[in-house]
Amino acid sequence: MPEAPTRSQTQTDRRTEIAEAALRVLGREGHAGLTARKVAAEAGLALGHISYHFNGMDEVLAEAYQLLSARLRAASDDTGAMTPKGRLQAFLNAGFTDAFLTPTHIRTRIDLWSAAAAHPAVAETELALYSHYRAQLETLLGPLVVNDLIPALTDTIMATLDGLWLDWMRRRDRQAVENGLAAILGLVTADQNN
Repeated sequence: MPEAPTRSQTQTDRRTEIAEAALRVLGREGHAGLTARKVAAEAGLALGHISYHFNGMDEVLAEAYQLLSARLRAASDDTGAMTPKGRLQAFLNAGFTDAFLTPTHIRTRIDLWSAAAAHPAVAETELALYSHYRAQLETLLGPLVVNDLIPALTDTIMATLDGLWLDWMRRRDRQAVENGLAAILGLVTADQNN
């Protein structure tokens, strides 16, 4: 007979369920259309569940952001036993697979970036996730470039990746994404080819 879930497991599951519902509402209606009522209805829960499990919609947004970013992190972490260049390439490509380039995903990501500007809890989550992703990128760059270049290359790559997502939102040009990713890889490995 399976064990009954503990209270803490149930609360974690309910928080995740609410955050997942928030992501679906964000994907359909954007940040401007996100309300506690809509999230509760989407999750099939009474409105009181939102206030029981969260201290407000900022916290719901932060949890939703963490879920969305966890998916990208999981995809980016899957670099296996490749060469250093192969690991970097897999890391870069992970965020630009079909699953991450859906209009709903991109709109949600951009809405969460915007929400970070106005909501401290979301901003704190965004900064932590950005820092983790950046540190992962710096680790991947370590074996490929001179250490003095890592901070500048990391800044350039992070800005380029953000720009590629925004450009994809506007134009849906797969070749432009592939060109941008190839340019990043070329920039990183330029010294190795000389």
